[in-house]
Amino acid sequence: MTIQAGSKEEKIFDTADKLFELSNSNAIGVMVYNGMSFMEAPLPSLIRQFRTECANVERVEQAAEKFLGFLNEFAQSSPQRVQEDAVRRIVIPVLSQIKNRYVGQIQRGIAEGDWSPDQLQENLSKALDNEISLFTRIYKAAGDAKFVGGKKPVLTANRVDLLQEIIAAEIPIANDGQKKNLLAIARLAVSSVRLSQARTGIVVAGFGAGDLFPTLVSYEIDGSVFGRLKYVETNLVNIDRDGHKARVLPFAQKEMVERFLYGLDEDIEREVTLFCKRMIPIISDEILTRLKFDDPEDLERMKEDAKRAEHAFSEALKEKAFEEIRSNSREEIEDMVEFMPKPEMAKMAEALINLTSIKRRVSRGMETVGGPIDVAVISQSEGFVWVRRKHYFPEELNSRYFKRMRST
Repeated sequence: MTIQAGSKEEKIFDTADKLFELSNSNAIGVMVYNGMSFMEAPLPSLIRQFRTECANVERVEQAAEKFLGFLNEFAQSSPQRVQEDAVRRIVIPVLSQIKNRYVGQIQRGIAEGDWSPDQLQENLSKALDNEISLFTRIYKAAGDAKFVGGKKPVLTANRVDLLQEIIAAEIPIANDGQKKNLLAIARLAVSSVRLSQARTGIVVAGFGAGDLFPTLVSYEIDGSVFGRLKYVETNLVNIDRDGHKARVLPFAQKEMVERFLYGLDEDIEREVTLFCKRMIPIISDEILTRLKFDDPEDLERMKEDAKRAEHAFSEALKEKAFEEIRSNSREEIEDMVEFMPKPEMAKMAEALINLTSIKRRVSRGMETVGGPIDVAVISQSEGFVWVRRKHYFPEELNSRYFKRMRST
């Protein structure tokens, strides 16, 4: 667990609990990653409270929806200051990005000598307009997240006043027209599918009373926006004879697991793609400069054909080649997982976490993955059982605790 103050990583603890039993009535577990609090309350405490209240469900999706509803009710009961701060945590980072990019434009303009003193005010205003225009396009194209209850929160006059207050505090130099446009961005940001860095991942998996095979559903939640929990569904996997028969899904810091499972990860894909985009035009130019054309128009047509071919290659690399590598590698693993005994699956899960832990230990940066690993197996026959679990207290000194647990 990484403790942060602002944008700085301050401290890492390797004793945090992130894996829990979600229901006393069904074999369902929940895993949490990224943010470990919700509306300034510890998520582990909220999960334990929900567990005592959760009734029997037919499907895992129902338990997940009930848990989101529980969190939504908790958010609505939070103090007004906490609810307003939840909105600030979404809006302020967006405004900070606009401000930082704006400041960067100013610094470049002054350093390069492009801004004369008599044009300074005009250029300052134009620089901010450019950033506002860019972020407006980004958030309009992003689409909306989901909200518990179905509908987006209504922006009443008081809520608009809060957004305007945040804008005035973060970008006080904006004129009236710019403040109006920034308000439009803030409106888009609070409902956007683009989540803040403070988002929390929630993974719910197991068996409902009516499930023959396991189900996994995962969300990323971004706090509560004016009384409604904001979330995005990231995965829904139903193991079935006609569909997926096995899946291995990494979450949070997943590059090493993806590299093992799929043969590549997002970083490798990005580097290969950038290399190809740099080199292919150079190869095209080298070939075209050695060819002779009687008609200059033939050269221009050849250049256009080369550009189309370059684009087609890049798209095929992304949509076909990378996907084929992923599919082939994933099938090799998941074909075995389908028939793997439960003890072996537990060992595999622990080994995959260790891959990332070792990478963090031997590379630059903070060891954000490491320490004791909790492992649980969920099955129809045994329910939710711990294979490996860390306690902050020794068992031999706390016999009464374990007696209480056995009696519940």
